[in-house]
Amino acid sequence: MIGALAGFALLAVAGCGDNPDAAAPAGQPTQAALPVKPPASIEELKAKVQGKELSIASAAFPNPTLTGMYKVLDLLQSDFGIKVEFRMMDSSPMNAALISGQVQIGHVSLGGMASAVEAGADLVAVAGNDQKNAFLVTARAPAASLADLKGKRFAVSQNLSSIVGQTAAKCFSSAGLDVQKDTQLLHLGNVGQIVESLESGQLDGGMSATFRQTELDLENPGKYTVLCKGWEANPQLNDVWAVSRAWLEENKDIAMALAIAEIKADRWTHEDKAGWLALAQAKIEGLSPEAAEKNYTTLVTELDDWPVNGSLDRKMCDFTLATSKEFGVIKRDFTCSDLVLFDYQQAAVDFLGAK
Repeated sequence: MIGALAGFALLAVAGCGDNPDAAAPAGQPTQAALPVKPPASIEELKAKVQGKELSIASAAFPNPTLTGMYKVLDLLQSDFGIKVEFRMMDSSPMNAALISGQVQIGHVSLGGMASAVEAGADLVAVAGNDQKNAFLVTARAPAASLADLKGKRFAVSQNLSSIVGQTAAKCFSSAGLDVQKDTQLLHLGNVGQIVESLESGQLDGGMSATFRQTELDLENPGKYTVLCKGWEANPQLNDVWAVSRAWLEENKDIAMALAIAEIKADRWTHEDKAGWLALAQAKIEGLSPEAAEKNYTTLVTELDDWPVNGSLDRKMCDFTLATSKEFGVIKRDFTCSDLVLFDYQQAAVDFLGAK
């Protein structure tokens, strides 16, 4: 979920994305019938995709919210024999690589993908990797409410249009406050820097994330208080699996394998806690057993990330796109059907059986 902290950069591919009244750019998606049927069996689908090479990238910072993503990568290789090359990349180079075809599948934010499509990129989401917004407002004791941060030093990341900034604005608004007017607002590079500044006493409050809060609570119990949860104040559909429509047209079988692997990973997350904890610790450097356990409780039990019937949720998709427009991330009135194909997720659920 934290996957694309910065989201997609606005890429001037088509040249008219800044004008909401201009004709749709060449890359603007058009909705055509795309019947997606479940495979007869895993073996049948594997026969079609086995041995194919796939480049997948994420702009995420390694953290426990990516555990489900790592499981998907494992399943693509173990269940389908697809040779996966996975890379962590900075968002702008990854976006360019995805659009140019150097990377075939991108683990990206839906809001950021929308901004890239608005600028002319021909991208579409075919599966979701998580569902909830895991950012939150935290403060040093004795602050016990958002009102206690009025006039105090509070930090967000680089801009208020990112999901981090949006969440801050919506949290303060829910308390009748304006984060820009009612706090001494500071902009830091990322959530990690915000948490470091909180720990050093340079801030009274700031934006954090579930896995960062876990670290704070384990190191200094009772010293910090969560004042607002992003999944309640700003419940956005966050990270999705995005591909170019041109690539999808030639690789529907791989997209189907990806959707099945995602649903299987979602169910594994809920059914095999020990496996999740082991994979999280194997992939996230320095993650202690205590931190892994606490992250599982928050992400899986409380947030219900990686829901068993899929992470593409139409209501949350609508909210995400509306919020992206509200904060100026996009100017166009996108609908979910412009950016997301639910067909593959539905076919995967039909194949595996709904739960």
